[in-house]
Amino acid sequence: MPIQTFPVYSPISRFSAFLVGLLLMVGFVGCAANPQYREEHEIQDLRVVFVDQQTLHEEWKTRTGRDGVEIMPFHGTNMPAVKTLKGFFDFASNTLYCPKWNFSVCGHELHHAVLGQFHALD
Repeated sequence: MPIQTFPVYSPISRFSAFLVGLLLMVGFVGCAANPQYREEHEIQDLRVVFVDQQTLHEEWKTRTGRDGVEIMPFHGTNMPAVKTLKGFFDFASNTLYCPKWNFSVCGHELHHAVLGQFHALD
């Protein structure tokens, strides 16, 4: 039975391999995402107005001169789609208009109050 031999590495080679491994481990730890997140915003003089659908459309028309319902092409096709106003944030008066208890719409508009305009302008 033949004797199996293993290559013998010099101390410098072993130290170099150790150092490369250590640097890779430290690098991967540095790239790990921090699961905690905190971002604070203070909104001065924010006004929230809960409205029904008809009043919402009237407020929108008063402020913008545009209707709260539009017919638009559906995703770039020739098929029509109806786009209906659900809520809005008036930057001029720092007022959020949305239906009461509709958390998705009011939350979306609250993000506008905090972060500003983030939609493509129509």
